[in-house]
Amino acid sequence: MSGWRAALRIASREARRSAGRSALVIALIAVPVAALTFTATVHDSTTLTPDEDAARRMGAAEALVSWPYRGPVIQQPTRDFAIPTTNTEGAAPSEERLRALLPGTELVPVERGGVNIRTTAGVGRAGVRMLDLNNPLTHGMITVLEGRPATTGSEIALSRKAMDRTGATLGGSLTTEDDRTFTVVGVIEEPDRLDNTTVVALPGTFEQTDRSWLVTTPLPWSKVKELNKSGVAALSRAVFRDLPPASEQYPEFPDSNQLGAEILVLVAGLAVLEMALLAGSAMAVGTRRRKRDLALVAAVGGSPAHVRRIVLADGVVMGTLAALGGVVLGVATAAAARPLVEWLLAERFGAQRFFPSALAALALLAIVTGVLAALVPAWISSRQDVVTALAGRRGITRSRRRWLVLGLTLVAAGVAVGVLSAIQMWFVGILIALILTEVGLVLCTPSLLGLLAKAGRWLPVALRIALRDASRNRTAAAPAISAVMAAVIGAVAVSVMLTSQAEQEAGQLAGNMGDVSVFRLDDLSKPGTTPIPAAVANAIRNTTPAAETHELKLPACDGGQCFAHIRPPADRECPYTHDVLRREPTEAEQASALTDTRCAGVGKTHRYYGTYTTPDGFLVVAKPEAVQSLLHLTPEDVPAAQQALRDGKIVVNNPALLSNGKVLLATGPQATTIPAPGHATPQRHPAPLAVMTEETAHALGFGVSTFITYATTTRMPTEQEQDALTAALGGEYEVHVDRPTESDVQQALSILGLVAGLITLAAAALATGLAAADGRRDLTTLAAVGATPTLRKLLSLSQAGVIAGLGGLLGTAAGAASALALLAALNVGYANIWPQPELNPLTIPWPNMAISLLLVPAVAMLGAALFTRSRLPIERRE
Repeated sequence: MSGWRAALRIASREARRSAGRSALVIALIAVPVAALTFTATVHDSTTLTPDEDAARRMGAAEALVSWPYRGPVIQQPTRDFAIPTTNTEGAAPSEERLRALLPGTELVPVERGGVNIRTTAGVGRAGVRMLDLNNPLTHGMITVLEGRPATTGSEIALSRKAMDRTGATLGGSLTTEDDRTFTVVGVIEEPDRLDNTTVVALPGTFEQTDRSWLVTTPLPWSKVKELNKSGVAALSRAVFRDLPPASEQYPEFPDSNQLGAEILVLVAGLAVLEMALLAGSAMAVGTRRRKRDLALVAAVGGSPAHVRRIVLADGVVMGTLAALGGVVLGVATAAAARPLVEWLLAERFGAQRFFPSALAALALLAIVTGVLAALVPAWISSRQDVVTALAGRRGITRSRRRWLVLGLTLVAAGVAVGVLSAIQMWFVGILIALILTEVGLVLCTPSLLGLLAKAGRWLPVALRIALRDASRNRTAAAPAISAVMAAVIGAVAVSVMLTSQAEQEAGQLAGNMGDVSVFRLDDLSKPGTTPIPAAVANAIRNTTPAAETHELKLPACDGGQCFAHIRPPADRECPYTHDVLRREPTEAEQASALTDTRCAGVGKTHRYYGTYTTPDGFLVVAKPEAVQSLLHLTPEDVPAAQQALRDGKIVVNNPALLSNGKVLLATGPQATTIPAPGHATPQRHPAPLAVMTEETAHALGFGVSTFITYATTTRMPTEQEQDALTAALGGEYEVHVDRPTESDVQQALSILGLVAGLITLAAAALATGLAAADGRRDLTTLAAVGATPTLRKLLSLSQAGVIAGLGGLLGTAAGAASALALLAALNVGYANIWPQPELNPLTIPWPNMAISLLLVPAVAMLGAALFTRSRLPIERRE
């Protein structure tokens, strides 16, 4: 113990003596600790307790009930979404019948809807919440920030977003599109939807709303299921507090959290790996700087164990200081950045919590990581040649072949384990694969430096010196490169996953993001014959960045909607769909469908022009001039498609739907088919779409119903442009713009991406700063032999570029590979589910990759140029 006491004293004294270098080492370890602390704190604060969740959903009531169907329904315990189980219908829902089902309860109506309001740019759509905020049962559902709640039918309260869009002020007025005027008496916010354009009024103020009721009767899960038999859906505070086991829930709803624990293990493991690499690089560079001091210990009689103990004590001291600093910094940042995080997530924290158990674990992990990171430097220092170290010579400047062989072996093993784990959907295996691959890359880095140094002869002086210096000081340069690599991995991995989700959503659209659809406010299920006037297309062109505008119509059958689409030929159709079986497939049939190539893509839903979502495909009636935009054709394929439409054929965007020049046109809920002349385009789009002309529809015996005016755009229309178009069209039409929807997962990934990006830049700056501190004597030598200040600055800039550039390259490759492996694992897991969920596209965001490859080195080089002084003090060479 006395030996450890002395080692800790030496480590503490050295930390105080070299305060600047120690601060860099501590910061390099503390940065990931602070990031993980920040993430843990935000996670704990945004994870609602059952009572907090219930308060936002049902205020102070015991339950929130709705009556969406007249027949039995099923639901999930924590979602107010019900699905009917039969087509039978009972008596119409009413408050009287609900009171009979819940005797003695108090019913407080809560309504939702929408209304067009006049905005500063025109007319926009606002969500409507109708409830009496003066009733104690509603407390917690909506927060009144300023003013007061509405007390009469002529008063309303607005969200901040609604006030910004309309220009209304507290005490002012708001006008709806139908010229109803309301007095604004309050400013409100929805705690879980801060970015909504919301109008809050008393129940009954607006029409065409969905009604629910707050009730005061406690509802256990057994009572909820009993209410489901009558068509009533309920969210219960008692159920939130005590979720029913899976055996008591409806089996039709699969457990959506089955992969949650596995993904948490993967994310946590990657975070620990990143921390270990950053800490390891910091300790290695710090030990390299103390090489001569450790040699003096050995020269005066210290044993290798003493040297190892001193270096390990450095790890304890640095790890402890980094743990304290990282935890404090992370907690302080989370508290200070709370408004920013709430704005990014568009929801309020449940409460400001700090997750004490996670913080204690992170602090302990930082100390343990500091010690583990010092193991390799301690072993190397205890084996160094004392005479060589005291003389200030480099010692071994070449990498041993066995380390390169071991590194390549680990990379190959990581790739093999990753492939097998993805096939088996084994997330722990993916984590092991990532660890093996990254450690292999770290071991290969010194050899890579030596290889790059040989190319220095063709480079400018400063860059040539930087490469050769990195090659000669591999024990210092390689860990710094590893630090940048570890930081870049996280940012790149999050970027790949966000890009995949965005592409998946875009693939569900029949058009493109930014397309505009304008339709009458009438019920789209009722066919209309009045065409949309040309003035609508003119308004679209005048107010939005429209490229083309086309009127689209739908085929009509017997005075109603046809629900028309194209079915595959009989020999190519999946035999296990509901259309074929006229029932739901059994488990054995679902298993067979998974191996049947004809069933690929069955059940995947697609969105069509903001009005319909269906897995069956869609058929529109349009002029031949619209076919290129609708089916995304290349210029070479347009003439043939247009001629086919003029010849009375139906054009489809999937060649598999065409057989012997015919397609099967399916109509009605039972998908009754009739053959029709067809033409298939070479390009197969993910969203199945068919087009025919109005003349063809009449020839086939169909009527034609007015649908929408559709416009492609050159860019995403702004909210102001959408409001201007709505205002220009008057109250008869509604405007829809296909915009990306941001899920909770995407929001969380965006926060992680921001944190990872900050870690990347900080790690790059700190790692290059440590390397620059290690090369300070070389700059002094250059000054002594007459090098100009410009050359010394260029050398520092080149050193930073070598470290950050190589680290960014390796990190980009490893980060992209890790994210693609995770997405592939999820896709493999979907292979056992039928109908298969939408697969995650395995795409690489090349612009983001370019940022990682160019921005990180640029920031590091800029920092080196700014902080390298032109005049350096002459240091004594020992």
